[in-house]
Amino acid sequence: MINIKKLLLTVFIFFPLISTAKGLNIYLWEDTLSEKVITDWEQQTKVPINRFHFDNDDERSLLMLKSVQLPFDIIVLDNVSAQIFARQKTFVDLSDLKGRENINPKWNKVCGSHAIPYFWGSVGILYRKSIFGSNPPKTWNDFMNPSPNIRGHIGMIQDSVETLLPAMYSIGASPVSDNMTTLKTGYEMMTNMSKNILTYEYALSYVRSHKNRDNLFVAIAYSGDQHSLNKFFHNNDWNFITPKGAPYLWFDCMAINSNSEHKKEAKEFLTYLTQPKVAAQNALDIGGGTPNIKALKYLPENYKNNRAIFPAPERMKYAIIDRELSPHNLSIRAKIINSLITQHEAHQ
Repeated sequence: MINIKKLLLTVFIFFPLISTAKGLNIYLWEDTLSEKVITDWEQQTKVPINRFHFDNDDERSLLMLKSVQLPFDIIVLDNVSAQIFARQKTFVDLSDLKGRENINPKWNKVCGSHAIPYFWGSVGILYRKSIFGSNPPKTWNDFMNPSPNIRGHIGMIQDSVETLLPAMYSIGASPVSDNMTTLKTGYEMMTNMSKNILTYEYALSYVRSHKNRDNLFVAIAYSGDQHSLNKFFHNNDWNFITPKGAPYLWFDCMAINSNSEHKKEAKEFLTYLTQPKVAAQNALDIGGGTPNIKALKYLPENYKNNRAIFPAPERMKYAIIDRELSPHNLSIRAKIINSLITQHEAHQ
């Protein structure tokens, strides 16, 4: 369960430090901005980049709802939140941002007029090759029905959609379904799976903050996470697969805070990130899918054909893009997730 009071306390303890920091303050996922890209920018402009991290979409959105005047100039957020907060005038209109034309037009629409696409990919299964050998999970049903040696070593995610996603796909339902019978079935399946789950903490955060990190064998995750984990462990043991079926796509969008006192510099930084060569360097260093179509000519074939980054073209025809859920659907899912977390904590 997300503790909003704890989140607010953390931010406001460091509020003076963040708000007085020189340069641009960016709120984003950890390990999603190339060190070389930052260094080149800072050398060219003398404008420092200060990074502050979150590890959960709902956590970030709740924090923004509770405190509109957060001390960040640039915020990375999912496409659904980008559209919602844009309607609330939280972000600067970026429809005329120079460099936006370098991005795939259909992805520009996904993030809307007040944000630009940053990275994209699919939700899937992250697993250790040394554990699974020649029999890796291939379907969401494999994930939901682990072999005995995998039980107790599974990582989940706290998210309105992704927490129930494996169960939804396992019964042939849409991950964004609002059907009460379907949601109840998904809840019951996840309840039965509770004893097999090691953590509901995002995999990257879990391994960085727990001594028993080697107990994590498999997790629901986002494409690109395998790159970060392999870098963290200094090996190539982690792999990622988009299970069979319609890929569920995630999008990270970058937006500029309407309350920022550095809007000019923030726009210049976003323009810099959309330069094809810069976007290509960023994508290679992060291991994520770039939405910048002009950057592709600067990227190697093994990147462009990597199915752990980009789902196969024929599968993209059936892809499901993360979308806004109804208030009722969100409310039901929040109750389900809170119950699942409570059950999990009781088993610890």
